[in-house]
Amino acid sequence: MNDEFSKKSTVDEIRRRFDGDVERFSNLETGQSSTVDAPLAMRLITQAALAATRPIGRILDVGCGAGNNTLKLLEGAENPDCDLLDLSQNMLERAARRVSEKTTGRVRVIHSDFRDAALDEGVYDVVVAAAVFHHLRDDGDWLAAFQKLYAVVRPGGGVWITDFISHENARVQEMMWNRYGEYLAQLGGE
Repeated sequence: MNDEFSKKSTVDEIRRRFDGDVERFSNLETGQSSTVDAPLAMRLITQAALAATRPIGRILDVGCGAGNNTLKLLEGAENPDCDLLDLSQNMLERAARRVSEKTTGRVRVIHSDFRDAALDEGVYDVVVAAAVFHHLRDDGDWLAAFQKLYAVVRPGGGVWITDFISHENARVQEMMWNRYGEYLAQLGGE
């Protein structure tokens, strides 16, 4: 694996970083601005989830940040219950406020690492996770995460994931890494 992708922040480092970055992650036009195609990915994933799953009665947003993906889902779903899960209490507070303004469904916040969260099984019509799972540490984490996703989604429901990935082809990896670096430089310099 490429060294750039093998360096992992601790859960506390991730929590602190997101606790201090609520404003940037609250913009629906840019989405998670630290990813190159966040607005496009958010639109495609939420549109696909809406098209594939009817009715949507309950949503789980894993690593919800400021709630952008759930807000996009609410543009086409009629008042579902929304469970917002994140490490950052600051993000959860912002997400809960924003989501509560857009649905009469129940909004529940879950302040936890996804791996440790106590979640109901077989109840979610849509599970979204954007730029979350690249934080998983090893094969055991990946296996446990996908077993948990399988357990919480209801039959006929869907799991929709967008994330950073490494590419097997070295030239494609270099192209995408350079593209990502250029994008980050536009946000805040070298």
